[in-house]
Amino acid sequence: MTSENGPNAWLRIEAYLDFYDIPRMFVVEPKRGLLLVFDCAFDDTIDNYPRCFKVSVLARGVTVSDLPTDWRSLPSMTVGAVAAIPISALRFDSTRRREVLIGGLADLVAMSERLIGSSVAQI
Repeated sequence: MTSENGPNAWLRIEAYLDFYDIPRMFVVEPKRGLLLVFDCAFDDTIDNYPRCFKVSVLARGVTVSDLPTDWRSLPSMTVGAVAAIPISALRFDSTRRREVLIGGLADLVAMSERLIGSSVAQI
């Protein structure tokens, strides 16, 4: 979860899957009760990874411990996509596995809250 430093704080990567230079699918919790999935799956049509992450919101009530071991079922746990974020808007910690700094996080959180219908608890 983010610290109380606001939208420019490093977020802990709660879980990740598929790593190639950076995590290609990962989950963060920018606010208590709000889980976002960042997905940058390999695209066979371009024979490469896209330059953007698709960001989706997990349904209210889903926790990190609820994440399936087979992440192919993860899309069924989301309420929808909120944005496409360029990889260049993200900065990963030195391990590229523990923390991420997300440019435009405040706007992303606001869009996510609108999508799920009401605000989630503040930290």
